[in-house]
Amino acid sequence: MRALLLGTPGRAPFTGHFRGRVSSGGATLAWAGRLRWGSTPEEGWAAAELARDALAGVSGADRFALVDAAWAALRGVEHEDLSVILVANDAEGVVVAGSGLAEVRVDGKLVAEAAHPLYDEPGIRERPGYFHPDVAGQDWVGVPAGGRWPKEPVLAACGVRGAG
Repeated sequence: MRALLLGTPGRAPFTGHFRGRVSSGGATLAWAGRLRWGSTPEEGWAAAELARDALAGVSGADRFALVDAAWAALRGVEHEDLSVILVANDAEGVVVAGSGLAEVRVDGKLVAEAAHPLYDEPGIRERPGYFHPDVAGQDWVGVPAGGRWPKEPVLAACGVRGAG
């Protein structure tokens, strides 16, 4: 399982992008996001490194605890323009959370309606939540607010090169 985020159209589509995965207590959390995406590549990289470092240290007993820990970790970094998808699974199922997203798909299939709380402004809400999709899959892709599903191969649009 992995989380991916589409790049931003332009010369530097992945400025401020970060992604990763961590396992803890029988659960796995995957994330992909962006911060400072309108800044210089150096500023975006520095912001993304802070987010990556914060998320790499999260732990929890189950998928819910991992998502809660991820939100707590992200509050410690500059997050006003944060767009992020968080996907956690354990033996009981999958939960998805995020902010600043236009849509979420798993293996190319839309998994949330347009009125879902994931489709809000970038940043972190006071009480972020999550939803329980009734589907499972490998590649969970977030489309940042204002973005659209690509016509090009989706993995390339997320910065995945080669076999992925």
